[in-house]
Amino acid sequence: MKCPKCGSSHVTSQVVTETHSQERTKGFGWIKACVGFLLFNVWGILCGLCGMGKRKQTTTTRSKVIHICQNCGYSWYD
Repeated sequence: MKCPKCGSSHVTSQVVTETHSQERTKGFGWIKACVGFLLFNVWGILCGLCGMGKRKQTTTTRSKVIHICQNCGYSWYD
């Protein structure tokens, strides 16, 4: 592998892992409210409130390979 900037073949590669975390709060459940309405009439709409306000955390992880030229210090992703 050669550096695209200076043409040197003295290049090292590293794997970089990026982690992104996101937290969301659940809202009103329309499907639960509709099923509750069919089973319990008007009071069944309150079934849509079940689980409301709970926090849900999702985490995504990505890995990238970064190449670094040892002569000029230029770095690029593959």
